[in-house]
Amino acid sequence: MKLSSLSKLLNEYISPEVFLGEFITEFSDYENKLDIKGSSITLDIIEDEEIVISFADIKKLCELFIQDKLNKNHLCFIADALQLCDLVDFEEEGVFDYVAELTDPEINGVFTKQRAIEIVEKFT
Repeated sequence: MKLSSLSKLLNEYISPEVFLGEFITEFSDYENKLDIKGSSITLDIIEDEEIVISFADIKKLCELFIQDKLNKNHLCFIADALQLCDLVDFEEEGVFDYVAELTDPEINGVFTKQRAIEIVEKFT
């Protein structure tokens, strides 16, 4: 996945389908390893652009999840990437905490549509 593609998705320059199509191989490998307890997962992220994640970006990811355009594993992949990349910054205090909610369900519990709706309502 390219950070520039994620930025385009969040800014609605590309559709979720185009975004997901760009990293289908990486995501498939990631998703397969999520099912293996204790497995180590390598993220193939191309840091081709610096991005700043805001509350609006978290809201957008939640909206895409609610609309079934992204699934919980897509969110997990994106959140893991955001936490690990050097070229990602968080606009305000607290944004990182929302990103963390989207990561590994074994650690943070399963992210639900109800929780996504709560987040969208909070930032509307």
